[in-house]
Amino acid sequence: MEEGLDIISTILGIIIFFAPLITAFVLVTFSPLRTVRQPLKFFVTGFASAVTAALLSALAMARGSVSSRAFPFIVGISSVVGAVVSLLTSSETITEKKRDELVRKSDDQSWRVP
Repeated sequence: MEEGLDIISTILGIIIFFAPLITAFVLVTFSPLRTVRQPLKFFVTGFASAVTAALLSALAMARGSVSSRAFPFIVGISSVVGAVVSLLTSSETITEKKRDELVRKSDDQSWRVP
């Protein structure tokens, strides 16, 4: 009986680690949030990751797998990881911006006759 509870605690620990990361990735990739500008996407994704971690950590605390001291640490780290995922999956990079500006500048001067 003890081995079954240990396995469940181990699986719950793995889920607590990966679920906020997966939540942030899914939000940024597949939801309508991907069309929102970056500062709002940053905060919403971080908040959603923190909520996911809080719910799973509360479940783990009820089972006795996570201590109450670890709870704020897990939630804080998850919010930071979620925010970083939103920054890493930004749809527009700096190099694309520079390329677009160069193309725009060359297009503006194409109508002029020397």
